[in-house]
Amino acid sequence: MSASEPTVVSEPYQQILAVFTSDRGALRAKDVCRALGIGTEPKDTEGIRAKLKRLVNRQVLTESQPGLFMINPNRA
Repeated sequence: MSASEPTVVSEPYQQILAVFTSDRGALRAKDVCRALGIGTEPKDTEGIRAKLKRLVNRQVLTESQPGLFMINPNRA
């Protein structure tokens, strides 16, 4: 993964990553929504979940259990 990858450096993704770097461990999409101060309705959590899945695909996050996301320990 390139650090300059547009998706990862965009502001929404940086806000999501900031939630994970505060040493919270594994989080669910609803937890990320709460931390960001956005709604926890399905339309909100599904949007965040999609972004979390993209970060997993880019090996920034890992999904230790279905729906449970955390920073990839192998991340540079």
